[in-house]
Amino acid sequence: MDNPQRYKIEEIVWYEVRTILILIAIVISQKVFLTDIFGVSLNLLLLLIVLRTLIEPIVTTARWALYGGLILDCLSGSWLGMHSIGLILAVVMVFVLLSRITSENWILPIVAVIIGSVVYYFCNGLLLYALVGGFNLFTYVTVVFIPGVLVILVPALPVFLVLRSMRRGELPLDVY
Repeated sequence: MDNPQRYKIEEIVWYEVRTILILIAIVISQKVFLTDIFGVSLNLLLLLIVLRTLIEPIVTTARWALYGGLILDCLSGSWLGMHSIGLILAVVMVFVLLSRITSENWILPIVAVIIGSVVYYFCNGLLLYALVGGFNLFTYVTVVFIPGVLVILVPALPVFLVLRSMRRGELPLDVY
């Protein structure tokens, strides 16, 4: 009664190490190459994880959120687990609210990015307030929350189309 779909331990370990290396490259490129534009930088990790929630199974995306958040915490000097909690909550909210809608709808990635980024930035603000103490809420909303949500909306649809086409092995746009 051996399951033919069982993977060897080496394959599982290699898959996890490869995922961690990919996430390290994404976080480093996010920190180095996506510099601040008018004081706001694109959160590429959040964008990729939220859009993968629409394409991949929730378990895979949650692992990406956990690993990516821990890597982002280590490289940014924040509390360990702060970004992971925000990313995992964003993944869960997007999955719960949008899992029944087909991914063929072009408005879906934009709505998913809005939901995911609002949950992520709200969770980070709440954890920042709880761990650090009082801070100016108006400044956080006007400097981090609103610009972060608006900047991440710009590449949402093109990145979703590329990710979906990579998954299916087709062109991102229909060319007729």
